[in-house]
Amino acid sequence: MPAEWYLMKRPLFNSGLEDEEFWAFGIDGFNELLESAIGSDVFLYDRSIAERRVPIRAIVQNVTSDTVNNANIRQILCNIGSLKCGQYVRIEDSWWLVATLPDNNRVYEKAILWKCKYMIRFLSPVDGETILEYPVYDTNSTQYGTGEENKPAMSIGSGEHLVYLPHNDVSVLIDRGFRFIMDRNRENPTVYRITQVDTTSYAVGDESDGGLLQWSVIETPFNEETDSREEMIADYFKSEIGGDDPVIETSIVLTDEDGDQRIALGEEKRVRVSVDMGDGMQPLEAFEASIDPDDGACVIAARSGDTVTLRCGEERANVGKLIHLCVYSEALGQEARLAIQIVNW
Repeated sequence: MPAEWYLMKRPLFNSGLEDEEFWAFGIDGFNELLESAIGSDVFLYDRSIAERRVPIRAIVQNVTSDTVNNANIRQILCNIGSLKCGQYVRIEDSWWLVATLPDNNRVYEKAILWKCKYMIRFLSPVDGETILEYPVYDTNSTQYGTGEENKPAMSIGSGEHLVYLPHNDVSVLIDRGFRFIMDRNRENPTVYRITQVDTTSYAVGDESDGGLLQWSVIETPFNEETDSREEMIADYFKSEIGGDDPVIETSIVLTDEDGDQRIALGEEKRVRVSVDMGDGMQPLEAFEASIDPDDGACVIAARSGDTVTLRCGEERANVGKLIHLCVYSEALGQEARLAIQIVNW
């Protein structure tokens, strides 16, 4: 009689309840795989690494990627009901982010993981004192350039990234203008400023605070007075300029007078430059302006006070192209960019 070496005995599908028996057998078989050598011990954190960790067994797939683009992506299989989009998963010594809506085939649950590439640190938007840490997944979205913008007597970075992190009751409070450090160079760290917060594109799942946030960020100068290299936190120190007077948060605002952020071949467009003083808008006249990319598709035709006039060329090959009006104020130490698409009416 042959030895019964199987971990499980095969059921007999003859009870009239074959469907239930099949799925029960499938779940038991998957649990045996979890406990075998192909399963791994991982830890789940509910949308913040400060939350209590939950140990589970899981199968991590795609660990040997065939392409560079997929090297930081994994698939995770685990018991049904374990995963939510926006959770952190600790696998060995790395942080991973559940980036998709988990789903199941009635046997196991599956989701896609993104590898967190950096741990950003910042002061809590709730109390302004507690240091928070969030592992983030980011991609470099800099287009059509060298990564630098030339200004009179200086060059400043123009790197752009998309940053992803969990949506929770703390992270959702962070809005445009928020600055943070994201760099492995601690001697000369790069600071980024949020230009757009997308709260809906990755709002998956049934939880009102679930899913991911997508930040569009742009490189901004390091501020020696307020940013900390030791803590790697931007706006760590309060500015003492003006004694005990409150610090006024300012930001440059670019306004398309047409309101459509489009420019047709041969057309001119006027853009007003203002500064948001916190309690109102004021015209800004001392600034430098440039076009990115500077390839002649669109040029600055005139400047008058707080207004920049753009003129688009008539080359039809440029239809559909995206250009940026870049404005830099040396006095404020800030830059603003306005995306404009070339169209053909």
